[in-house]
Amino acid sequence: MPNRVSSCCASLLLALMLSACSAGPPGLGYEPESALIAFDQVRQTPNAFKGFPVRWSGQIVQTRVLATGTEIEVVELALRGDGVPAQQEQSQGRFIIQVEGLLDPQLYAQGRTITALGTYQGMRAGKIGEQAYSFAVLKADRHRLWPKVRDVEVRYVRDPFADFDLMIPPRQFRP
Repeated sequence: MPNRVSSCCASLLLALMLSACSAGPPGLGYEPESALIAFDQVRQTPNAFKGFPVRWSGQIVQTRVLATGTEIEVVELALRGDGVPAQQEQSQGRFIIQVEGLLDPQLYAQGRTITALGTYQGMRAGKIGEQAYSFAVLKADRHRLWPKVRDVEVRYVRDPFADFDLMIPPRQFRP
């Protein structure tokens, strides 16, 4: 009986470990993961990876609806282990996601986060404000718009049952 329990526990532990190592974000997995080209690799040698699979993520700057589909300009953000773009103050640059069909700019709005899986198409000249910029272009096969990040208000409330006079001598508080 103890042998059966230990093998059951070992199987459960193995299943948990394998699920923790699942490939990519839900619905955006790719096999083999090692074949995916990172955004910084493309920025370093843009002509070497045309046609290669990529999975990039970031924060939406703007969404443009065109006659041929939708383009989403994105500030690149690293992907966390769970597949959600990391909220950070650093980026490798910007890229454009091309999607067939109409995506509503109200939903795919500035500030939302997105992850896309597809093929690197090359670089395209454009502008950020008045500055010339070269955008990497990703033709998306699949993408995921992440839920809005809600700001959390933190309030510090004094514990009414705590007696702070016992921790700090009373002389420090009296004039």
